Amino acid sequence: LSVQQTTDGGYIIAGRTESFGAGNNDAYVVKIDGEGNEEWYRTFGGEAYDAVYSVQQTTDGGYIIAGRTESFGAGGWDAYLVKIDGEGNEEWSRTFGGEERDAAWTVQQTTDGGYIITGFTMSFGAGSSDVYLVKTDEEGNEEWSRTFGGEAYDTAYAGQQTADGGYILAGVTTSFGAGGYDTYLVKIDEEGNEEWYRTFGGEANDIVYSVQQTTDGGYVIAGDTESFGAGGWDIYLVKTDGEGNEEWYRTFGGEANDIV
Repeated sequence: LSVQQTTDGGYIIAGRTESFGAGNNDAYVVKIDGEGNEEWYRTFGGEAYDAVYSVQQTTDGGYIIAGRTESFGAGGWDAYLVKIDGEGNEEWSRTFGGEERDAAWTVQQTTDGGYIITGFTMSFGAGSSDVYLVKTDEEGNEEWSRTFGGEAYDTAYAGQQTADGGYILAGVTTSFGAGGYDTYLVKIDEEGNEEWYRTFGGEANDIVYSVQQTTDGGYVIAGDTESFGAGGWDIYLVKTDGEGNEEWYRTFGGEANDIV
């Protein structure tokens, strides 16, 4: 579910496995060289369902992985954060969440050496599901957490630290917007306080899975739309300025379903 080129020219890939590990589904991390040959693999988790959705190489040459666990934590699903060294050995793991379902879709090392994880929570917040943002120190200890959203269903599938030290989050909302599912873009300051949010989409369903800050200080988000385009689901690309105001959008695809 996630891949990144590593500093040695190889790649780190992360997801889930039912073939190996301790339980019915485990987090799965594989290191390969530049030709795609496996150097090592590791599994993480317990006897229940565990999966990783995001991996990033860290400044010390190791890796940080994030996902969800049913084997550990407070109950239901919990957000799952694991730090491993350059050989794939676990250094520490942490869980975040409450008695309901909570998960981390993305992780990034922050400029202070800590980590930011982005996902959703059903344990905390204003509605059935809310955007869940957790900031940790370099040892994975929680410094603060925040939720964003309304009374309905909201989640963030992507998050990134921004040039000003804050964060940009992107996902989907049914609490706000034009109708159905709408794409949801939230700007956060470095302390986790919301600066602004924006929604994009039409009367049908629109979802965003990826966000990146652009060199002009704005943002680009990518996902899928049923509101616009040629038919079915179409690829949906939106460019905003630094305040989240739409500059343009594009759709790509044909009469059937097209997904990014």
